[in-house]
Amino acid sequence: MICKVRHAISEYKMPAQSRRVIVALSGGADSMALLRALLSLRDELDITLEACHVNHGIRGQSADCDEAFVKAECDKIGIKLHLLHADVPSLAREMGLGLEECGRQVRYSFFESLGDCIIATAHTLSDRCETLLLNETRGASLRGLCSIPAVRGNVIRPLIDCTREEIEAYCAENEISFVTDETNLDPAYSRNRIRLNVIPELKKINPSFEKAVSRLISSAIEDDDYFAEITRDAFGKAKKENGFDTAFIKNQHPSVRKRLLAYILKETADITPELVHLKLVEQILDGGTAEIIGNTVVSVKNSVLTVNPERDDAAEWEADFTSLCAKLPRGTVRAEIVNKNELPPKHIVHNKVIDYDRIIGQCVIRNRRAGDKIRPAGSSCTKTLKKLFNEKHLEGRNNRLILADDLGILWVEGIGCADRVKITEETQKILVIGDAYND
Repeated sequence: MICKVRHAISEYKMPAQSRRVIVALSGGADSMALLRALLSLRDELDITLEACHVNHGIRGQSADCDEAFVKAECDKIGIKLHLLHADVPSLAREMGLGLEECGRQVRYSFFESLGDCIIATAHTLSDRCETLLLNETRGASLRGLCSIPAVRGNVIRPLIDCTREEIEAYCAENEISFVTDETNLDPAYSRNRIRLNVIPELKKINPSFEKAVSRLISSAIEDDDYFAEITRDAFGKAKKENGFDTAFIKNQHPSVRKRLLAYILKETADITPELVHLKLVEQILDGGTAEIIGNTVVSVKNSVLTVNPERDDAAEWEADFTSLCAKLPRGTVRAEIVNKNELPPKHIVHNKVIDYDRIIGQCVIRNRRAGDKIRPAGSSCTKTLKKLFNEKHLEGRNNRLILADDLGILWVEGIGCADRVKITEETQKILVIGDAYND
């Protein structure tokens, strides 16, 4: 298995060499095998090896036991461990997400908060097969057949060519302890039904099913890369000073046309449309307007397609907030200063708080301006509000409350506070921001 890990790191050009690598450690066989494999390759790769663990707050005492196991194992081999406790069930209800999707978002937000590093996750070839089949049940395109990528940004998957059987054998041979998540046997999860019922039947047809799927994925990735190259070239040819040439777009093969429209929307509005959105845009290529995601509007006039995600619903407004009270177009907004130990827990959940003592200079409350940016609390990068609003599918963007000081944005309604004013152990006074109300 070590040979496969070494080969995967080289073959997929995983950026691990001479880096700080943090293993996403659940305590299961896959992640424990990954930790030990990278530990054995640590000197060869010249990496600083650490681990991180998320207690999702889903499995009660079982999750606490997993956390204790992970802590003990990391202490035993001298690996630094980063821990996160989250209440995923509550967050999922609040955000309107399923448990699996909410848990994934929590994990990847945690990864971002760990700073300049490479995150190594324990996804395997078996996981790739399950994901491909899941994607097929949802009507996946060629991109869906590519399944789980070996590398995505700063996330690498060194076990991507190893089957679950190979990993369990590696654990047995090397006496690697691990825990078993009982939810992996719960048929309520679609992935489990595929793993426990579908794949065993497919292996009866072809015992080398996973290797066959691996070849399919490799072919799909090659084809998808080729189409991506064609799409980038078409994007450059379609682009005009005031938009995109619809005559050129209509002249493309349907497969390229849909990819080109998706690429245009991603590049101009930073959204990832689904097939239904692309069909709406195709229907107006001879002229018309379509609203597809949030405030994103696509318009075609005089054979030119334009994307206008920022409709001007409101004029610019701003008010001094030094007194912690201001009358705005939406109504009156107030805030209060409280000591940290007096803060109601619900305010933390709803991101309505900032560290009052970190405000610099004059404090104002306003709506957004072109080019506004913020580095959200816990994030490792600064993003435009346009990008963040699109990611969260927020509406009424031009009327959302923004708190700012002399250094820039402190807090955005629906996004939360900037990293520089987040609540920390050193925080003493907290500014709690209220909702706008009519007098």
